[in-house]
Amino acid sequence: MRRTQIYLDETLYDYLKHESEARKKTISDIIRENIRNSMPGNADRIIQSASKVYGVWKDKEIDVDAYVRGTRRDRKI
Repeated sequence: MRRTQIYLDETLYDYLKHESEARKKTISDIIRENIRNSMPGNADRIIQSASKVYGVWKDKEIDVDAYVRGTRRDRKI
């Protein structure tokens, strides 16, 4: 791991300090996490996560049209 120094304005620092206390993580951890989440490879992680739940309801018999109409009784579709 490499060490670097950045300058933060007061608003950004206050936000990170609050997040740090709320999430019980260091400011550095939060910054690293946000950088990782904004990297282009993040799309692959999202797809992998989505593929874990894909097909969960494949064995369910559901009429989507009836379901939507049932939840929107107050409106015409």
